[in-house]
Amino acid sequence: AYTHVTGGERIRIEMLRFGDHETIRQVARQLHRSASTISRELRRGLWFASNGNESYRPCHPGRLKTGAWTAGPFYSALTARRKAEARSRRPRKPGRMMDARLHAWVADALTRGWTPELIEGR
Repeated sequence: AYTHVTGGERIRIEMLRFGDHETIRQVARQLHRSASTISRELRRGLWFASNGNESYRPCHPGRLKTGAWTAGPFYSALTARRKAEARSRRPRKPGRMMDARLHAWVADALTRGWTPELIEGR
């Protein structure tokens, strides 16, 4: 059974991986987790420094010679927690009628007397 990484484990990951410079497998062994779980957490929780937009990632970071991007991506336990909470609030499967234009078109077609079968076929 899969359990999500807790806040305390995220802090330990940050300390062990970037403070003590241990490998992913060593971190996984100490936390009694799979190495793929730690790797996935690190990948999901990366933070790219930029000019105020924390989600910006340049196309070719190796070509940039100056700026905050040259230091590379960072892992912050607090940022990773915030990203995980945002992912958990997002639905896995988007709703069918979430688009406002589609919703308005279907409502208009129903008021004009179209049947649901005709709308579906359209």
